[in-house]
Amino acid sequence: MKRIEQALDEFLPKPSQHLSQIHEAMRYSVLNGGKRIRPLLCLAVCHMLGGKEEDALIPACAVELIHCYSLIHDDLPCLDNDEFRREQLTCHKKFGEAVALLAGDALLTLAFHLISTLKNSQKVHRLLGEISQAAGTFGMVGGQVMDILINKNEVDLPTLDAIHIHKTGQLIKTSCLAGAIAAGASREEEAHILRFGEYLGFAFQIADDILDSDGYLRFMSAHEARAKAREVIAQAKKELKGFKANSRLIQITDFILSRIGEDH
Repeated sequence: MKRIEQALDEFLPKPSQHLSQIHEAMRYSVLNGGKRIRPLLCLAVCHMLGGKEEDALIPACAVELIHCYSLIHDDLPCLDNDEFRREQLTCHKKFGEAVALLAGDALLTLAFHLISTLKNSQKVHRLLGEISQAAGTFGMVGGQVMDILINKNEVDLPTLDAIHIHKTGQLIKTSCLAGAIAAGASREEEAHILRFGEYLGFAFQIADDILDSDGYLRFMSAHEARAKAREVIAQAKKELKGFKANSRLIQITDFILSRIGEDH
Protein backbone atom coordinates (compact mmCIF):
# COMPACT_ATOMS: atom_id res chain seq x y z
CA MET A 1 0.00 0.00 0.00
CA LYS A 2 2.80 2.42 0.93
CA ARG A 3 4.60 1.71 -2.36
CA ILE A 4 1.41 2.46 -4.32
CA GLU A 5 0.96 5.79 -2.52
CA GLN A 6 4.59 6.72 -3.17
CA ALA A 7 4.31 5.83 -6.85
CA LEU A 8 1.07 7.76 -7.33
CA ASP A 9 2.66 10.80 -5.71
CA GLU A 10 5.69 10.40 -7.98
CA PHE A 11 3.68 9.94 -11.19
CA LEU A 12 1.24 12.79 -10.61
CA PRO A 13 2.47 16.17 -11.90
CA LYS A 14 3.53 18.70 -9.30
CA PRO A 15 1.80 22.10 -9.28
CA SER A 16 3.63 24.53 -11.58
CA GLN A 17 3.33 28.27 -12.14
CA HIS A 18 0.89 28.13 -15.04
CA LEU A 19 -0.82 24.79 -14.32
CA SER A 20 -1.05 24.83 -10.55
CA GLN A 21 -4.84 24.53 -10.31
CA ILE A 22 -5.30 21.55 -12.64
CA HIS A 23 -2.37 19.70 -11.10
CA GLU A 24 -3.62 20.43 -7.59
CA ALA A 25 -7.06 19.10 -8.59
CA MET A 26 -5.51 15.91 -9.96
CA ARG A 27 -3.44 15.33 -6.83
CA TYR A 28 -6.35 16.20 -4.53
CA SER A 29 -8.58 13.63 -6.22
CA VAL A 30 -6.03 10.81 -6.18
CA LEU A 31 -4.10 11.34 -2.94
CA ASN A 32 -7.12 11.72 -0.68
CA GLY A 33 -7.26 8.19 0.66
CA GLY A 34 -9.12 5.23 -0.74
CA LYS A 35 -8.89 1.47 -0.41
CA ARG A 36 -6.62 1.08 -3.50
CA ILE A 37 -8.28 -2.28 -4.21
CA ARG A 38 -7.49 -2.19 -7.94
CA PRO A 39 -3.73 -1.51 -7.72
CA LEU A 40 -3.41 -3.93 -4.80
CA LEU A 41 -5.03 -6.63 -6.93
CA CYS A 42 -2.68 -5.89 -9.80
CA LEU A 43 0.42 -6.16 -7.61
CA ALA A 44 -0.86 -9.24 -5.76
CA VAL A 45 -1.59 -11.13 -8.99
CA CYS A 46 1.84 -10.27 -10.38
CA HIS A 47 3.49 -11.45 -7.15
CA MET A 48 1.50 -14.70 -7.12
CA LEU A 49 2.60 -15.49 -10.68
CA GLY A 50 6.27 -14.91 -9.92
CA GLY A 51 6.61 -11.42 -11.35
CA LYS A 52 8.43 -8.49 -9.79
CA GLU A 53 6.39 -5.80 -8.05
CA GLU A 54 8.17 -3.12 -10.07
CA ASP A 55 6.91 -4.72 -13.29
CA ALA A 56 3.31 -4.22 -12.19
CA LEU A 57 3.62 -0.84 -10.49
CA ILE A 58 2.87 1.29 -13.56
CA PRO A 59 -0.18 -0.79 -14.65
CA ALA A 60 -1.38 -0.78 -11.04
CA CYS A 61 -1.17 3.01 -10.81
CA ALA A 62 -2.72 3.39 -14.27
CA VAL A 63 -5.90 1.55 -13.29
CA GLU A 64 -6.12 3.57 -10.08
CA LEU A 65 -5.81 6.84 -12.01
CA ILE A 66 -8.61 5.68 -14.31
CA HIS A 67 -10.74 4.79 -11.29
CA CYS A 68 -10.09 8.23 -9.77
CA TYR A 69 -10.96 10.00 -13.04
CA SER A 70 -14.27 8.12 -13.09
CA LEU A 71 -15.06 9.26 -9.55
CA ILE A 72 -14.44 12.92 -10.44
CA HIS A 73 -16.81 12.67 -13.40
CA ASP A 74 -19.41 10.62 -11.47
CA ASP A 75 -19.58 13.37 -8.84
CA LEU A 76 -20.27 16.16 -11.37
CA PRO A 77 -23.70 17.88 -11.33
CA CYS A 78 -24.58 16.36 -14.72
CA LEU A 79 -24.26 12.85 -13.24
CA ASP A 80 -24.54 12.12 -9.49
CA ASN A 81 -24.13 15.71 -8.26
CA ASP A 82 -22.32 14.71 -5.08
CA GLU A 83 -20.77 17.33 -2.81
CA PHE A 84 -18.62 15.05 -0.64
CA ARG A 85 -16.47 11.98 -1.17
CA ARG A 86 -14.48 10.31 1.61
CA GLU A 87 -15.66 13.09 3.93
CA GLN A 88 -14.01 15.76 1.77
CA LEU A 89 -15.39 18.15 -0.81
CA THR A 90 -15.66 16.59 -4.25
CA CYS A 91 -13.30 17.89 -6.90
CA HIS A 92 -15.84 20.15 -8.60
CA LYS A 93 -16.92 21.65 -5.26
CA LYS A 94 -13.33 22.53 -4.39
CA PHE A 95 -11.99 23.57 -7.81
CA GLY A 96 -15.08 24.27 -9.93
CA GLU A 97 -16.81 22.14 -12.57
CA ALA A 98 -14.57 23.08 -15.49
CA VAL A 99 -11.32 22.27 -13.69
CA ALA A 100 -12.82 19.04 -12.29
CA LEU A 101 -13.88 17.91 -15.76
CA LEU A 102 -10.40 18.59 -17.13
CA ALA A 103 -8.71 16.99 -14.11
CA GLY A 104 -10.60 13.78 -14.85
CA ASP A 105 -9.59 13.96 -18.50
CA ALA A 106 -5.98 14.55 -17.48
CA LEU A 107 -5.92 11.53 -15.15
CA LEU A 108 -7.25 9.29 -17.91
CA THR A 109 -4.62 10.45 -20.39
CA LEU A 110 -1.87 10.23 -17.76
CA ALA A 111 -2.80 6.58 -17.15
CA PHE A 112 -2.22 5.67 -20.78
CA HIS A 113 0.95 7.77 -20.96
CA LEU A 114 2.40 5.82 -18.03
CA ILE A 115 1.70 2.50 -19.75
CA SER A 116 3.36 3.78 -22.92
CA THR A 117 6.62 4.24 -20.98
CA LEU A 118 7.00 0.50 -20.31
CA LYS A 119 9.92 -1.06 -22.18
CA ASN A 120 8.26 -4.33 -23.27
CA SER A 121 6.28 -3.42 -26.40
CA GLN A 122 4.18 -6.60 -26.34
CA LYS A 123 3.05 -5.89 -22.79
CA VAL A 124 2.35 -2.25 -23.68
CA HIS A 125 0.14 -3.38 -26.56
CA ARG A 126 -1.81 -5.83 -24.41
CA LEU A 127 -2.19 -3.47 -21.48
CA LEU A 128 -3.36 -0.58 -23.64
CA GLY A 129 -5.91 -2.80 -25.35
CA GLU A 130 -7.29 -4.44 -22.21
CA ILE A 131 -7.39 -1.33 -20.03
CA SER A 132 -8.91 0.91 -22.71
CA GLN A 133 -11.59 -1.72 -23.32
CA ALA A 134 -12.39 -1.88 -19.60
CA ALA A 135 -12.58 1.91 -19.32
CA GLY A 136 -14.64 2.55 -22.46
CA THR A 137 -18.16 1.87 -23.69
CA PHE A 138 -17.72 -1.89 -23.32
CA GLY A 139 -16.77 -1.33 -19.71
CA MET A 140 -16.95 1.52 -17.22
CA VAL A 141 -18.35 4.23 -19.50
CA GLY A 142 -20.94 1.85 -20.90
CA GLY A 143 -22.08 0.92 -17.40
CA GLN A 144 -22.39 4.58 -16.46
CA VAL A 145 -24.48 5.27 -19.58
CA MET A 146 -26.81 2.37 -18.75
CA ASP A 147 -27.08 3.63 -15.19
CA ILE A 148 -28.16 7.16 -16.14
CA LEU A 149 -30.49 6.25 -19.01
CA ILE A 150 -32.51 3.51 -17.31
CA ASN A 151 -35.41 4.30 -15.01
CA LYS A 152 -34.28 2.87 -11.67
CA ASN A 153 -37.86 1.96 -10.78
CA GLU A 154 -38.04 -0.29 -13.84
CA VAL A 155 -34.64 -2.02 -13.56
CA ASP A 156 -34.80 -5.80 -13.39
CA LEU A 157 -32.06 -8.02 -11.95
CA PRO A 158 -30.40 -8.96 -15.29
CA THR A 159 -30.17 -5.26 -16.19
CA LEU A 160 -28.68 -4.42 -12.80
CA ASP A 161 -26.15 -7.21 -13.30
CA ALA A 162 -25.20 -5.73 -16.68
CA ILE A 163 -24.76 -2.25 -15.20
CA HIS A 164 -22.54 -3.50 -12.39
CA ILE A 165 -20.48 -5.80 -14.65
CA HIS A 166 -19.66 -2.86 -16.91
CA LYS A 167 -19.48 0.02 -14.42
CA THR A 168 -17.50 -1.73 -11.68
CA GLY A 169 -16.63 -5.29 -12.58
CA GLN A 170 -14.68 -4.75 -15.78
CA LEU A 171 -12.02 -2.50 -14.27
CA ILE A 172 -11.58 -4.80 -11.26
CA LYS A 173 -11.22 -7.82 -13.54
CA THR A 174 -8.79 -5.94 -15.77
CA SER A 175 -6.73 -4.84 -12.76
CA CYS A 176 -6.17 -8.53 -12.07
CA LEU A 177 -5.42 -9.26 -15.72
CA ALA A 178 -2.92 -6.37 -15.84
CA GLY A 179 -0.98 -8.03 -13.02
CA ALA A 180 -0.95 -11.29 -14.97
CA ILE A 181 0.26 -9.56 -18.13
CA ALA A 182 3.00 -7.78 -16.17
CA ALA A 183 4.15 -11.14 -14.79
CA GLY A 184 4.22 -12.76 -18.23
CA ALA A 185 1.48 -15.26 -17.35
CA SER A 186 0.44 -18.12 -19.61
CA ARG A 187 -3.00 -18.09 -21.25
CA GLU A 188 -4.14 -20.81 -18.84
CA GLU A 189 -3.03 -18.72 -15.87
CA GLU A 190 -4.75 -15.67 -17.35
CA ALA A 191 -7.99 -17.63 -17.69
CA HIS A 192 -8.00 -18.40 -13.95
CA ILE A 193 -7.16 -14.79 -13.13
CA LEU A 194 -9.97 -13.47 -15.34
CA ARG A 195 -12.53 -15.73 -13.67
CA PHE A 196 -11.19 -14.73 -10.26
CA GLY A 197 -11.53 -11.06 -11.22
CA GLU A 198 -15.09 -11.54 -12.47
CA TYR A 199 -16.19 -13.19 -9.24
CA LEU A 200 -14.38 -10.62 -7.12
CA GLY A 201 -15.90 -7.69 -9.01
CA PHE A 202 -19.36 -9.16 -8.49
CA ALA A 203 -18.76 -9.66 -4.77
CA PHE A 204 -17.35 -6.13 -4.45
CA GLN A 205 -20.52 -4.65 -5.94
CA ILE A 206 -22.80 -6.76 -3.73
CA ALA A 207 -20.84 -5.52 -0.71
CA ASP A 208 -21.26 -1.90 -1.85
CA ASP A 209 -24.99 -2.39 -2.33
CA ILE A 210 -25.34 -3.88 1.15
CA LEU A 211 -23.49 -0.89 2.64
CA ASP A 212 -25.61 1.56 0.60
CA SER A 213 -28.91 -0.35 1.06
CA ASP A 214 -29.40 -0.11 -2.68
CA GLY A 215 -28.92 -2.09 -5.88
CA TYR A 216 -29.26 -5.78 -5.17
CA LEU A 217 -31.20 -5.06 -1.99
CA ARG A 218 -34.11 -4.04 -4.20
CA PHE A 219 -34.35 -7.67 -5.27
CA MET A 220 -33.27 -9.62 -2.20
CA SER A 221 -32.91 -9.27 1.55
CA ALA A 222 -29.62 -8.26 3.16
CA HIS A 223 -29.32 -11.83 4.44
CA GLU A 224 -29.71 -13.22 0.91
CA ALA A 225 -27.23 -10.68 -0.48
CA ARG A 226 -24.63 -11.63 2.14
CA ALA A 227 -25.12 -15.30 1.32
CA LYS A 228 -24.66 -14.52 -2.37
CA ALA A 229 -21.48 -12.54 -1.68
CA ARG A 230 -20.04 -15.42 0.36
CA GLU A 231 -20.87 -17.85 -2.42
CA VAL A 232 -19.19 -15.67 -5.05
CA ILE A 233 -16.09 -15.15 -2.88
CA ALA A 234 -15.82 -18.92 -2.45
CA GLN A 235 -15.91 -19.31 -6.23
CA ALA A 236 -13.21 -16.65 -6.58
CA LYS A 237 -10.96 -18.47 -4.12
CA LYS A 238 -11.36 -21.73 -6.05
CA GLU A 239 -9.66 -20.07 -9.02
CA LEU A 240 -6.57 -19.49 -6.85
CA LYS A 241 -6.16 -23.06 -5.59
CA GLY A 242 -3.58 -23.97 -8.22
CA PHE A 243 -1.28 -21.11 -7.23
CA LYS A 244 1.08 -21.36 -4.25
CA ALA A 245 1.81 -17.70 -3.44
CA ASN A 246 -1.84 -16.63 -3.26
CA SER A 247 -1.96 -15.27 0.31
CA ARG A 248 -2.14 -11.59 -0.72
CA LEU A 249 -5.13 -12.22 -2.98
CA ILE A 250 -6.82 -14.29 -0.28
CA GLN A 251 -6.38 -11.35 2.11
CA ILE A 252 -8.03 -8.98 -0.39
CA THR A 253 -10.98 -11.33 -0.94
CA ASP A 254 -11.38 -11.69 2.83
CA PHE A 255 -11.33 -7.90 3.18
CA ILE A 256 -14.14 -7.56 0.64
CA LEU A 257 -16.07 -10.26 2.48
CA SER A 258 -15.58 -8.42 5.78
CA ARG A 259 -17.33 -5.35 4.34
CA ILE A 260 -20.69 -7.13 4.10
CA GLY A 261 -21.01 -7.51 7.87
CA GLU A 262 -22.77 -10.27 9.76
CA ASP A 263 -26.39 -11.37 9.83
CA HIS A 264 -28.26 -10.45 13.00
